[in-house]
Amino acid sequence: AIACIGFTWIASPACTELEVVMMDWLGKMLDLPAEFLACSGGKGGGVIQGTASESTLVALLGAKAKKVQEVKAQHPEWDEHTIVGKLVGYCSDQAHSSVERAGLLGGVRLRSVPSDNHRMRGDALEKAIKQDLADGLIPFYAVVTLGTTNSCAFDYLDECGPVGNKHNVWIHVDAAYAGSAFICPEYRHLMKG
Repeated sequence: AIACIGFTWIASPACTELEVVMMDWLGKMLDLPAEFLACSGGKGGGVIQGTASESTLVALLGAKAKKVQEVKAQHPEWDEHTIVGKLVGYCSDQAHSSVERAGLLGGVRLRSVPSDNHRMRGDALEKAIKQDLADGLIPFYAVVTLGTTNSCAFDYLDECGPVGNKHNVWIHVDAAYAGSAFICPEYRHLMKG
């Protein structure tokens, strides 16, 4: 609407500040916990991406960079190529094809977790993570979908989230298809967790 190029705050402070405010509006409309909001004074907030596929890729790249940095601190003798070769991410077998594309573009392997009646369960995610840990791999990222594009299936976020926290795996919640319904209080039970 204002036809500015908002690459960074220094390029367009007004555009960047407007984005922060708008993301907080959206978070409040969805009744997200305060720690998800920039106005909370914590680490919350977000940015607007051009497409849902782009947001999945950006989340994967963010998770990858964070995990590479963590592993380098633990194993300074490992080079980045060695670390990236061990990274593994997860998604439901019902996830959108953009998740697989993000893995390809991000140069990491993604593992499809079998769903239970079209929904990824926490125990299935944990089983996959434990198997990969036993195989010497490094779990770093999981996509939990709330309303897949192909079947509108809802993974069990309330089960998968704690598994991600337990194993220090970045959980990306993909709600691109059905997430706008969460503005309606009567549908918020679907985002439990």
